Amino acid sequence: MKSEYMSLEEMEKKGIVNKREAENFRLDGISYLIKFDIEKLLKRQEMLDKKFNKKETVRERTQLRTYIAYFTELGELTQELKNDWNYWKNSTKKIDQEKVLEELSDVLHFYLSFVNHNMLRNKGYKNINFWKKQLSDFELSIAVLTRIREEPENKIIGAMMSIVKHVGATEEEFLKIHHQVWLRNMKERTEEKY
Repeated sequence: MKSEYMSLEEMEKKGIVNKREAENFRLDGISYLIKFDIEKLLKRQEMLDKKFNKKETVRERTQLRTYIAYFTELGELTQELKNDWNYWKNSTKKIDQEKVLEELSDVLHFYLSFVNHNMLRNKGYKNINFWKKQLSDFELSIAVLTRIREEPENKIIGAMMSIVKHVGATEEEFLKIHHQVWLRNMKERTEEKY
């Protein structure tokens, strides 16, 4: 008996959905991670990077430009956290947890892209939870995030998770936002018009 459902490929062939719509359906089928898994995140970032590589842009994506983009996003994250570290100003805006997590997600995207560009990976011998506990001070965590060439991956990720905890979010909440940002990037930011 023939199935009453059409595959996405059949729908695309028959013109029911276009190529972009089919790709978006496939992406929507990828769920967010509940626990931090750097290998899966690196694979997802590689998918995004490959899509960006196909996009016609004014400048080529290089490791140096990725490094610069990482620090730009780290600056935006630090601005979102300004209320908790700024010592010279009494009137700074309250921290918006969602904005902090979105900026941290952008930092993570460029960090993963940077790691994917490296020939050798330095995971480190301590796990992420060890570093999350060691880096309980979010200001120290921000300082660690400035050392992505020197520090092992697990320490960098631990510093990020320490910031997640600092703003009162869970790992799962952060990964959900990170997934939403990844989907938006895959669907919109890789388009020629962006």
